[in-house]
Amino acid sequence: MPRPKIEDAQSRLLQVGLELFASRGTERVNSNLIARRAGLAIGTFYAHFSDKQALLREIELRTLSGLREARLKAIRQVPVNRREQALKTVEAAVHFAERHSEAYRVAFGRERAGAARHGAVVSESARPLAEGLRQLQIEGRISANLNLELAARAYLSMELGTLLWWLEDPSRATAAELIETLSALHPASITS
Repeated sequence: MPRPKIEDAQSRLLQVGLELFASRGTERVNSNLIARRAGLAIGTFYAHFSDKQALLREIELRTLSGLREARLKAIRQVPVNRREQALKTVEAAVHFAERHSEAYRVAFGRERAGAARHGAVVSESARPLAEGLRQLQIEGRISANLNLELAARAYLSMELGTLLWWLEDPSRATAAELIETLSALHPASITS
């Protein structure tokens, strides 16, 4: 196997790290294993990442960025109707998780014990969803009594947990069933 070019080293480390974290979990992977599997010297690993947690954090941030971009793209497809925008973001999240299942599981589902020692697991901000819900509330399209921050946080937690559950065994539901169910449970679907 030819050795990766130095300019490809970071990409190779990220790909191999993702594969190993997804298959073994974060606690059973170390920087030596990642470098060896990537066909690189350990010094090359440390030239790009201070440790495996830094590599893991980069995977998490790139995954979160990709998910945010997928949601924003979905919103731009329906520029006027906020309720439809909210529901399109559900579709975008399901399809993103489906296409990037390893990255989604590593970024959002890694072991909580490791997270406690190495920093918080990344998560989506509830702020954009709460702001969208605020506009629907102002328009009188959802309940005026709905605590928007709580609704946004509760929904995102439920969506995340459901997608992780589904990725464990995609035969549990079709993507279409998942989209339909999550859309029905989305706070933008709660009418006043």
